Amino acid sequence: MNSTAAAINPNRNAIPFDDTYILYDPNDFLSFLSAYFSLMPILVLSFYLSWFIITRELEACIVAFGQLMNEIFNNLIKNIIKQPRPVSFGVSFQNDTLRSGYGMPSAHSQFMGFCFTYNSLKLYTSWKNLNFLEKCLFSSGLALLSFCVCFSRVYLHYHNLDQVIVGFTVGALAGSLYFFIVGIIRELGLINWFLKLRIVKLFYMTDSYNLAPVTLKERHEAYWRKIYKQPFSVQSKEE
Repeated sequence: MNSTAAAINPNRNAIPFDDTYILYDPNDFLSFLSAYFSLMPILVLSFYLSWFIITRELEACIVAFGQLMNEIFNNLIKNIIKQPRPVSFGVSFQNDTLRSGYGMPSAHSQFMGFCFTYNSLKLYTSWKNLNFLEKCLFSSGLALLSFCVCFSRVYLHYHNLDQVIVGFTVGALAGSLYFFIVGIIRELGLINWFLKLRIVKLFYMTDSYNLAPVTLKERHEAYWRKIYKQPFSVQSKEE
C-alpha cells in the first residue's frame, strides 16, 4: 500500500470493492461498454429491491434470495478449485479471503445463468396472458443480456472462455433446481403459512404475482374500468 492510500485508510488489508471496481480501456468503446455490462448483476438486484418496495410481492424476495445463495455457492466453488484468472490484477482480488477472487467459475456468468433460467421458467409457466411468441421475445432479451455480461468478462480479461461457460452452466442448473424447490414449497402451502405470520403482515406482503402476473396494459385497463364503471377502450376515453 502506498503512502497516499495509507493516509486515507490505515488498514493494510484494505482493497478495492471488486463488484464495482472495474478496469477497462477508456479508448476502446467496446471495453467501455463492457464495464457497464459488468455492473448488470448489481442493477438486477436493485431491480428486485425496487420491485419489492413498490409491490410488496414475495416473489421479489424469493428470486433475490436465490440469487444471493447462488453467489455464495459460486464463492465456495472458487475456493475449492482455486483456478487463477487469465490476467493478474495484483491485490485487487481477494484470493484466500472471505470472498474469493479466483476465476473458476465466473460469478457474473453464474449470476446471469441463474437469472436467465429462473425467470425464463417463471415466464413460460406463470405468464398465461402472453402468447408463445411474446414469451420467446422476453426470454430472448434475457438471453442477449446474459450473453453481453458473459462477453464483457472475457473481453475485459477478468475470465477466460472456459470460466464463463462453466459459470453460466452452473448458474443455469442452480436456477432450474431453485425453481423446482420453490414450486414444491408452494405446493406444500409453506408460502401461505409464511405470509400469515404477524411480522410479515406488517409489510402487506402478497404472492399474487405467482398466480396471475399483471402487465402494465392490464393494470392500465383495470384502472379505467374502475373510473368509468364500464369496459375500457381508447376511443371511449378520448370521446
